[in-house]
Amino acid sequence: MTTVAIDFGTSNTIVSFLEPDTQAPKTLRFGEMSRLFRSKSKEGSWVDVPVIPSLLYVQASDKILIGEQVRSQRFGFTEPERLFKSFKRELAADFQMPPRQLDGFTYDAQTVSERFLQQIWQNIQNQDITPSELIFTVPVGAFERYLDWFNDFADQLGVKERRFIDESTAAALGYAVQQPGALVLVIDFGGGTLDLSLVRTEGAMGNQQAVSAQVIAKSDAYVGGEDIDIWIVEDYLRQQGTARDSVDGVSWQNLLELAERLKIRLSREENAAESWLDEENFMSYDLSLERYQLEEILERHQFLEQLREALDEVVMTALGKGVQKSDIEQVLLVGGSCLIPAVQQLIVSYFGRSRVQLGKPFEAVCHGALALTQIEAIEDYLRHSYALRLWEPTTRTYSYFTLFNRGSQYPCKRDDPLTLQVAREGQREIRLDIGEVAEVSQAEVTYDELGRMSSSKLHRQSQYRSLDSHHAEVCVAHLNPCGQVGMDRISVEFEVNEQRVLLATVKDLLTEQVLVEKGAIAKLQ
Repeated sequence: MTTVAIDFGTSNTIVSFLEPDTQAPKTLRFGEMSRLFRSKSKEGSWVDVPVIPSLLYVQASDKILIGEQVRSQRFGFTEPERLFKSFKRELAADFQMPPRQLDGFTYDAQTVSERFLQQIWQNIQNQDITPSELIFTVPVGAFERYLDWFNDFADQLGVKERRFIDESTAAALGYAVQQPGALVLVIDFGGGTLDLSLVRTEGAMGNQQAVSAQVIAKSDAYVGGEDIDIWIVEDYLRQQGTARDSVDGVSWQNLLELAERLKIRLSREENAAESWLDEENFMSYDLSLERYQLEEILERHQFLEQLREALDEVVMTALGKGVQKSDIEQVLLVGGSCLIPAVQQLIVSYFGRSRVQLGKPFEAVCHGALALTQIEAIEDYLRHSYALRLWEPTTRTYSYFTLFNRGSQYPCKRDDPLTLQVAREGQREIRLDIGEVAEVSQAEVTYDELGRMSSSKLHRQSQYRSLDSHHAEVCVAHLNPCGQVGMDRISVEFEVNEQRVLLATVKDLLTEQVLVEKGAIAKLQ
């Protein structure tokens, strides 16, 4: 069996597989698609890590370019409408940007992600690797609709064996399987999301005993390195007395690139400067930033506050399960945003320097995902609640009927089936609005007439996301004969499987027929 792991990232994507002879993880390099990042190994030596920048450029209707060939040759900087970036973020978002029409074809987040990963898949096979199992890493806060898309994509590739694992949990496993019994917290701060997982492993490697893992606590926030690039550019434009809407698409893309360079340099230096000459408009852009100024930008946008909240949530969840903060043996930092000194300083002050390590910031997640092949069982829990959304006509508001509570360990099954009736005489279908309810932190940012920014404190609120990508109600039963008002008509048993997919078994109480057996809710249409 050949196992391949794909860490599909907002900024960069990593692909690795297990060497057949040594069963050691190896990161794949794909020629001009890959970019090399310098990274320190566990032993302290510098190594080049191949990553694929998550960029896609539509050169023509029959030619798509991805990765480093887009970045290095600056494709899209003259025709920004043909350049796609941050499409992983859009894929996971509840509301997406309108699709673009190029050369007679429609490109939305799903289409772009699919074309991007298909090219990677083709290159994997070009290296004489035929995967029999595929592991996708996903954000801790990923919604089922996001996982459902990956399942459909794996079906297109013809890979029957597929698994999903939280990005930070994967990195924790990669470390912990080498030290069974370890309690490790991984903080994965990438381009689009912040993910934390506290994982404990049990057992020992070898023929006699397999390793099992338990996810004790996890947290997430929808913030990352790409937000910082935007904030740097917006701060620069405000200093110039202008705003984003006064900059054209080409200038905006170039300014974002300069901001990313500044951010990376400030991880090593106290100050940095970058410049760009817009020859078309005869404009010169000179950006300079000191490290303390970057830290002020992060504080104003409550970037570090969101990190503190996520750390607090993990510690409090663990405490509720009898695990003390002092019990955490290692805190591993992965992801490009963890290279920011202010981020490292906050985490070190929170846990102490002796426990915090920065190891394999780019490869840890993908290599850790391959550790699933060495895990006999993994205990995980739901990050979001599953619920029915109901409209209350008297109050003209929505209410929720919870099917499974956030924090429930899965796989799991609801104890009592749900009995449903039709709402009107002669009804031929029963439809339900089923989704996930998440707790998110938000703050309101405002500017006064002098351009000074102020923001409210972060506050948590519930957010509902339908399992159906079009926000439509899901048809759980086609009725024959038609339904009658006042009569119990169907019984629905709900369960969550090992892949964290909500399944339903539907029985017609009138005909005593099983209409659906363990069907995925989002596909019951």
